[in-house]
Amino acid sequence: MARNNAFYHRFLDLNAASLNVYSKNIIKRLWVSLKALWILIFLKDRNIFIHQGSLLVLFPVFLMRISFLRKVVFYLLNHLASRNRLTLEVNDLPYEQSIDLELDVDYTYKLLQDGFYTIKGCHYIFASNAMAEYVAEKYSIQGKYFKVIINGAPEVSNHTVIFDEQKWITSTSTKYVYAGSLNKGRQIEELLAIFKENENNLLIILGNNGEWLKEIDLPTNIIYLGNFEEKEAHYLVSKCDIGIIPYREERFYYNLCFPTKASFYLTAGVPILTTPLKELQQVFKDKKALLFVPFINWHTTIKNLDNTEIIIMKESAKKIKDSYSWKAILNENKFD
Repeated sequence: MARNNAFYHRFLDLNAASLNVYSKNIIKRLWVSLKALWILIFLKDRNIFIHQGSLLVLFPVFLMRISFLRKVVFYLLNHLASRNRLTLEVNDLPYEQSIDLELDVDYTYKLLQDGFYTIKGCHYIFASNAMAEYVAEKYSIQGKYFKVIINGAPEVSNHTVIFDEQKWITSTSTKYVYAGSLNKGRQIEELLAIFKENENNLLIILGNNGEWLKEIDLPTNIIYLGNFEEKEAHYLVSKCDIGIIPYREERFYYNLCFPTKASFYLTAGVPILTTPLKELQQVFKDKKALLFVPFINWHTTIKNLDNTEIIIMKESAKKIKDSYSWKAILNENKFD
């Protein structure tokens, strides 16, 4: 949603017309769907930009399980691309993602991706280099038809008054932070185990789906703050020393994606401890703001990382943080 919002405001600056296909109101949603279908059928000689997620809202998966309806949708998209310059923005690969995140794997997503990435003459924007390389090779998409725009993050806002009561902010212990989804199975349990044995360091946790953390007995050096709006979460992250990305390096999809966490931490001026993921190693090659360590070695690394090394990492993060704001990333890319 942060990515969608960033693109939305970028296009507002360009005075582009926009259509939000999602609404909780069923009648409004049907009306917007009819407008979207009109665009697919009749629009001509325009530049059209579509978030892949919007297509999944406009054409729900339960309907796309029907072969005939899928064929109609793919026909309309090819028709649209033949009469306009169509760009499809690809933030995720739901099929591959569901496998690695151990979610329910719905083969319909693969069928949809097969259709989306074979639209003749369509242009694509991918959220990571590795994802672009994978999809381009798999579906034979020529280089001139795709580009990469990685995930950015906002600039830090001041929420000092709101969070005056957060006593951990003034702690002299090294503060590690995990900001993101807290579903079980995302190495959160392993993180808790690591910091239970590293009592001299704080682990600050914030994000959605973390209610289960309230039901377990956490040691005093592990603090679950809850879920926050993006700006508030960003401010809290800026008060920490090191952001962490504990994704399993052996999993395929984690190596394809560019974690939003990376830009979120960096724009807050916070360096990163991460597993050696392909995409991050490619983007941040030779950058001292990131420390790449296999997850199996995190216990030792967190225990032994000294203040001098952290200061060097922080200085490096401050030098590059502006480059990973949404403003900087989108200003580098023209939308004709």
